[in-house]
Amino acid sequence: MKPYRPQKIYIESDARDLPHTRRILKNLPGVPFEIIQDTQSLQRVLAERPDPIGEGKRFLLLKRDKGRSFKPFPEAEDYLSCDYFTLHTAEGCDLECSYCILQAYLTNPFLTVYVNLEEMLEGLEKILQGNPGRFFRIGTGQLADSLSLDPVTGFSETLVPFFARQQNAVLELKTKSAFIDRLSALKHEGHTIVSWSMNTKKIQTEEEHKCASLEARLQAAGQVIQAGYRVGFHFDPIIDYPGWEADYGEVIENLFSKIPADAIAWISLGCLRFMPALKTLMRERFPKSELPLAEWVTGMDGKMRYFKARRIEIYREVADMIREKSKHATLYLCMESPEVWRKVFGLEYTKSSVCALLDHAGKFSLGIENPARNSF
Repeated sequence: MKPYRPQKIYIESDARDLPHTRRILKNLPGVPFEIIQDTQSLQRVLAERPDPIGEGKRFLLLKRDKGRSFKPFPEAEDYLSCDYFTLHTAEGCDLECSYCILQAYLTNPFLTVYVNLEEMLEGLEKILQGNPGRFFRIGTGQLADSLSLDPVTGFSETLVPFFARQQNAVLELKTKSAFIDRLSALKHEGHTIVSWSMNTKKIQTEEEHKCASLEARLQAAGQVIQAGYRVGFHFDPIIDYPGWEADYGEVIENLFSKIPADAIAWISLGCLRFMPALKTLMRERFPKSELPLAEWVTGMDGKMRYFKARRIEIYREVADMIREKSKHATLYLCMESPEVWRKVFGLEYTKSSVCALLDHAGKFSLGIENPARNSF
C-alpha cells in the first residue's frame, strides 16, 4: 500500500502556525493548501457530490481539537464492555473497507487530523496523574486507523514516548496498514501495544480496499516484536460465508507460525455488526460487495447482527482454533452479551471481570503483572 497523499489540504486558521501543521506540510511537498475559517461551506459542497464519503477522503483537514479528544469507548447497556478509552487524534480513514462503520457514523466527510496534539496530551496527563490507582487502556483507532497516516503526521513519535512516561496506562495503536517504520527507534518501555485487524484473504482482497495485505501485516508485527513491542490481533469483523472455517483456520495457522504466542497481548473476536444506515451505503459505494445480502437481525444495541446462535457457533469455532495454538492467549469478545460470553467460554463474566482480564494483559506488558495470566 502507498502512503496517503491528498489532493488538497485545508487548514483552519487557528491551526495554521502549529508545529504539527508545519510538519505535515513538509511531509506533503507540492500538495496545495488553503487557510479557511470553518468547514461548513465546504461540507455543503461535498454533500451535493455523488459520493461525499469518497470525495472527502481526497482532502486533508487540519484543525484544533476543542477538548473532546479523550473519551470512554461507547458502551451499549446490554453488552459487556471493558473500560476502554479512546484518544481521537484523527477522524476518518484514508483506507476503504466496505463494512467501515465510519461511513454511517461521521458527519464530517473530510479526513481530519487534530494538530494540537501536545495540548491534547497535556490534558490527558492530568487525568492519568489524577487517577493514580486506576489503569487505563487507551487506543487511537476508533475513528481513524492508528498508523495509516503516520508517514504524513509522524504522530507516533509524540504518542509513544508520552505513554512510555506514564505509570498507569498503555497505548494501543490499531491498524490495517504496515507503516511501522518510525516505531523501532522509539522508547516505548512496554507502554505501547501495536495491533492489527485480521481477516481472511477473501475478505481482505474483496472488502478491505487500500489496506495492507495480510502477509504485510504479519511481517510488520514481527518487526515491532523485534523492537520489543507486544502486539494484538483483532478478528473483527468476522464474516460468515461458505468456507469461512477453513479460511479463518488458515489465517490463524499463518499467524501463529510467524508470531510468538508470548508476544501477543490480546486477541479479540467480533462478528460483523453495523448501524442500519450502513447497509444502504454499502450497496451504493460497493455494489460488488455481498455483505448486505446476508441475513441480518437487529441487536439490542440497534445494530444489524448475525443471529445470536450463529455468532456463538462462529466464536466457539474460532476460539478453538486459537486455543489449539495457544492455551493461554488472552481472548475476549467485542460488544457481546454476558449470555454469549458464557456460551462461548463456559464461564460467567461481568464487566468488572472482563476489565480485570484485559488490565492484566496490559500490565503484563509493563512487567507489573506475573506471567500467569487469566485466560479462557
